[in-house]
Amino acid sequence: MDLCVLPPEIIINVLEHLPLADLVRAESTSRMIQAFCHCEIERRLMNGPLRDEWNVLIHLDQAVATPTRFDARTKEVTYAIAMKPIEIKTMYDHKRQIHCSLLRKSRQSQYQFHEQFQFTLDKGLAEDAPVDIAAQGTKLCAVDGTITRLLTHATQIVDDKKRIAPRPIKYALQVTEMRLPLSTLAA
Repeated sequence: MDLCVLPPEIIINVLEHLPLADLVRAESTSRMIQAFCHCEIERRLMNGPLRDEWNVLIHLDQAVATPTRFDARTKEVTYAIAMKPIEIKTMYDHKRQIHCSLLRKSRQSQYQFHEQFQFTLDKGLAEDAPVDIAAQGTKLCAVDGTITRLLTHATQIVDDKKRIAPRPIKYALQVTEMRLPLSTLAA
């Protein structure tokens, strides 16, 4: 059947009623309706029910991921993560893993675990100099952020006694962006 004979309004109306998995399948099989499918996917992501579907759990702090753009060429959705920097304390300057999780909203309006990823704090970060970091999940989730080692003050003498333990080293982690493939959204 030649889809060019149908008016665009009918094609758009039919695509509005398809589930996302069928919409992704139709997008990858038919070149004639690919642009219509891309527009419908982008509309659902930006204004529809998929807008607040993903959250990120970072070191016991949860942040909402809101979609900013859909790239039809790479078939990836980019999410912005608005959050305050998370303060992480460690006693020694050593390599450390920060465990994070990707959460997806279920039908009962609760967020459930979907995927795990890790950021790595490297040894010897300079103080007060932000460093870009990236993490890759197991199912092609890519997360970008910045880590900054906060300034530590010199050892202070309290009541004429020195501290036995060193002062903790503080880091500020801020996640800025997340990218998910369209196949993950449709699953």
